[in-house]
Amino acid sequence: MTFSFLNHLKRHRISAALLAGAMFSMPTLAALDDAKAILEVLLKKGVITQKDYDKTLEEWNSKPLDSVPPVQFVQDALGVQAKDVQKAVEFTKKDEKNGSVKPSGFGWVSADGENNINVSGLVHYDVRNISNGLSASEDRDSSSGADNFEVRRARIGLNGTLWKNVDFEVLTNLVGSSPNLIHRAYINYSYNKQAQIRIGRFKQPFSLEEQTSANAIDFMERSYGNQMVAGQRNGAMVFGSPINGLTYAVSVYQDGFNELSNTNQVGTLGIGRVTANLAELSGNKDSVIHLGFALDKGKYEVTPTTSTDTGLAASALTRATVLAFRTENRGLGNAYRAQIAGDIVTAGYGVSGNNVANINKNLQGIELALAQGAFKFQTEYFNSTYGVSSINYCSVTTASPACTLGDSYSSSFNLKAKAAYYEVFYNLTGESWASSYRSGAFTSIKPKANFNLGSGGGWGAWQVGLRYSTYEVGEPSSFTGRTNVVGAVSTGSAKVNNITGWTSRGENSENAQTITLGLNWILNPNSRVLMNYSETNFDRPVTYLSTTTPATLGSTSNEKVLSVRTQLNF
Repeated sequence: MTFSFLNHLKRHRISAALLAGAMFSMPTLAALDDAKAILEVLLKKGVITQKDYDKTLEEWNSKPLDSVPPVQFVQDALGVQAKDVQKAVEFTKKDEKNGSVKPSGFGWVSADGENNINVSGLVHYDVRNISNGLSASEDRDSSSGADNFEVRRARIGLNGTLWKNVDFEVLTNLVGSSPNLIHRAYINYSYNKQAQIRIGRFKQPFSLEEQTSANAIDFMERSYGNQMVAGQRNGAMVFGSPINGLTYAVSVYQDGFNELSNTNQVGTLGIGRVTANLAELSGNKDSVIHLGFALDKGKYEVTPTTSTDTGLAASALTRATVLAFRTENRGLGNAYRAQIAGDIVTAGYGVSGNNVANINKNLQGIELALAQGAFKFQTEYFNSTYGVSSINYCSVTTASPACTLGDSYSSSFNLKAKAAYYEVFYNLTGESWASSYRSGAFTSIKPKANFNLGSGGGWGAWQVGLRYSTYEVGEPSSFTGRTNVVGAVSTGSAKVNNITGWTSRGENSENAQTITLGLNWILNPNSRVLMNYSETNFDRPVTYLSTTTPATLGSTSNEKVLSVRTQLNF
């Protein structure tokens, strides 16, 4: 007979699938020589339905199995010769992975392995108890001192590879006040693994903590120093690993989601980072001796605005935040804040000035991590300077601050800030840190035995850690610009709430130290529970950034935060 295999295959999809399953299973099932056994295997694999199973078994049962072997029956049922059976087997083997789900279950892969796509996502849900001795306040500006539940992160995205050498990722951010839905979106050309090119919005190469995913960081929140790091930004980067144990990355980027002013340069900031794992370079795969250095330098712009809620008359003075610190366990949001004055505008809440403020940034970072077996020590040091200036105009005539329509003035200052942390972490269940280190950063620890209450299950991985973290801001010795004293604050150092010129606000502390204890339970590679207790001491008493008179809320030199996170990621 004339046989067109492809057309025949289309007419007999179930039979072809049955044939493929039977042929693939022959080594295992030959000893059984039983049609029912073949059908049961195919049913379990999902190749056939229960209806197919019942119908075919009924037909097979009508034949003497000792005279018609199961595989021969399939061959006869299709009406093909042995050579055509072989064609069917080869065809099925060739395309068996088309559109198949990955072993992880979170993506798909093409038959040739050249293309794949993965679904990714995460949810971090926190509960937080804060004790700081400050009076309760209904003011939204003081909400950072309140006990709370929080959806800390909720993201969903896609990533994958096209034709083996072009990678991509699109990750959306579903929580927070940011108007930018896209958290990360880039294309990565990996034709040369030693010199890859990435273009789009991606994590900038600075800080060991930042390069460690939020799903894998040791504590619930990163350190003070990381609050000065760029994070996700638009740009272009060249990076790679020339040899195992050595990495580099050079990136140009812009600070805002879109550039704020018309410049003659694409990407006004630049970052460079190099790391070396001396243990890996020497052939020791059981330890980590990580050294790293990074530099972030350039200029960017910020738009000064009036306060969104002063509690008094709407403000006419715009201002922009240059540097701010929040206590590490998501406590007080105004541990420190420095601002620059902007235009004088018609009084209103949240009104933007016409002119931007310019910031020249110079940030250096040094990294060290030592790991042996289940023990890890990690530290980073951050040193930054900010040169800030703005040329401002009076678009209205005001009495406070004094301003005449058409007047212009300038504000400028230089600010210095340092931060550092020191941490030790130990895997109580014995997992090795070296196995989670790659490409200049640590990834998630995989438990030796995933948590499962059933027979043969384990208790997951357990970790315990301690971190000491600190920041210090060196205030400028001089500044230029209009001085607007909006009310003296009674403090030990008799500072005033001076919000123009250079300003370190009167409610803030220029120095703080935080000790954090951490206990982590990693149930499996996709789920973990974290508990953190932190205590922060301020060198100068801190009050809420409140629209209420600060004296009514009191001040504090100490904050305690207990928090728990449940985390799911895939």
